[in-house]
Amino acid sequence: MSPNREGHRVGPAAIVLATLLALVGCSSAAPSPSKSSSPTPSPSPSDLAQALSRYAMSSCALLDDQELAAYGITQPPREIDLSEGPALSCYWLVSTGIQLGWIPYPREEARKTKANEPGAQVIEVAGYSTMQTADKESCYQNVRISSDDSYNSFSILVGRYEPDAPKDLCGIATSFAKLVISKLQQYDGAA
Repeated sequence: MSPNREGHRVGPAAIVLATLLALVGCSSAAPSPSKSSSPTPSPSPSDLAQALSRYAMSSCALLDDQELAAYGITQPPREIDLSEGPALSCYWLVSTGIQLGWIPYPREEARKTKANEPGAQVIEVAGYSTMQTADKESCYQNVRISSDDSYNSFSILVGRYEPDAPKDLCGIATSFAKLVISKLQQYDGAA
């Protein structure tokens, strides 16, 4: 268990339960994604889908030490089975009082439930169609990286677990989604 800002202990079960509630039905500045030294051309959506399939096998290895520090992540990540196929979701507790998660291949039921929530909207993140839902406690984004297949997507979930956590949860989610896309592009280029 880890202490929160007020000295109370936050147990892993409470964190997992809060995450699951945020996914089922349930805005401070976000760090900017890391920048490569030279611009990388965007791969085609099918290429990015291939990179996602390879990265999803080690979802918690997404962030390097510099990126972990930039987001204020000091604790080990947690893997949770919220994905379809051979993939696990990864969640990090952030020192600012938020929980940050990425879900490669989110379950179809979760995507549809979120898309049907009041206020759901389609936005664009780094050139990719993204369905977003938000409330005062969380922001969920599902980024489709293939125009012909909704299965080829990943989701970002940002949830508050401290009362004084940042308010712009969707800004943080967008920043993190851009980072994931850039990581997929780097991974694809290294293959």
